[in-house]
Amino acid sequence: MKVRTLTVVGLNSGTSMDGVDAAIFKISPKDDKQAQVEDAVFPKLRIEMLEAELFEFDPSLRREMKSLIARGDATLEDVCRLDAALGEAFADASNSVIRKSGITKENIDLIGSHGQTIWHAPQSKKFGGVACSNTLQLGQSAIIAERTGISVVSDFRVQDMAAGGQGAPLVAFADEILFGELGQGVGILNIGGISNLTVLSNSGEAVMAFDTGPGNMLVDRCTERMFFTQFDRGGENALKGKVQEQWLKEMLGLPYFSATPPKTTGRELFGNMFADHLIDRGLEKGYSKEDITATVSALTSASIAQQYTAFVREKTKISKLILGGGGEQNEFIKRELIARWPDPVELARHEDFGISTKFKESLLFALLAYTNYFGLPNNVPACTGARRKVCLGKLTRA
Repeated sequence: MKVRTLTVVGLNSGTSMDGVDAAIFKISPKDDKQAQVEDAVFPKLRIEMLEAELFEFDPSLRREMKSLIARGDATLEDVCRLDAALGEAFADASNSVIRKSGITKENIDLIGSHGQTIWHAPQSKKFGGVACSNTLQLGQSAIIAERTGISVVSDFRVQDMAAGGQGAPLVAFADEILFGELGQGVGILNIGGISNLTVLSNSGEAVMAFDTGPGNMLVDRCTERMFFTQFDRGGENALKGKVQEQWLKEMLGLPYFSATPPKTTGRELFGNMFADHLIDRGLEKGYSKEDITATVSALTSASIAQQYTAFVREKTKISKLILGGGGEQNEFIKRELIARWPDPVELARHEDFGISTKFKESLLFALLAYTNYFGLPNNVPACTGARRKVCLGKLTRA
């Protein structure tokens, strides 16, 4: 099979649920010799971002969606209508970024849409007598295809889960493509709502990737409840506080942190209910708002360092971390990360390598759509725990 250049829109909405990150990428094999794919060996790619835009959700949609997830008791009609409402929002984001780019729709080959994760249940559990696991991302692809006139690849996680994987983290696939030629062991650390770490060996192979636990999710809830803002800009509130080490030690005893990778998590464990429990506990202990924010922020850094030490360090020593996500802007989290890392570590940014942190996950889903188009395997079993390589994504034709 021979791959060729495609222009792909990548769409993503993360755990913050603030809106849709939409970006257009031109993806090409680096040269004609590498365009021929044999034995599922993936070609080296050249990637150019042509346009990007954050399309904010309507406040009422965002409020309704967050409330629905926090309650955990949505009706079937709620889920059905949210799927359609998100489909409309993702379609609007696609049309908006395409208009902004000046590219005609006829020159857009594909849309890769992750949708919005509503529930992630990777552990097998009996339901109606059947042992099963699953994940649910909403944002109806048929609506996106109909409103844009462009075919859509979506629902990327479920094929990996059907093959015995966790359905996440998927970003290891992009990390291999983007950073695999550095020639050293590095960690690519995304600190979004949830933090996830990809470990690349000296040969550029993704040998491990997993969700380490909370990223900004708990900190955002702290600032929302106690400082009445959406997030702790630059870590300014945490920087005014003091980490309560004994309380932090108690937090680090959470079973998730000692569970062996591969593993994934989300709002099901680290959502508002857990955050509110921590905040109430801190207030009961008499800690200041700043101390609570500092300690909860330190949990992000300390849990990452703890799990690196427990699960990664012996096999792959990481002396460079390439940071992404909103946490890359949090000076307190970065300071704590350096202080708690067991070895000297250099922090770098995605932008140091010409990659937009903000739109990296949009790029991931563009890459997954691109590979799906050619029928190429695009999961990383060493990171998700799947039994084999599979081709992720479902195609909805326009």
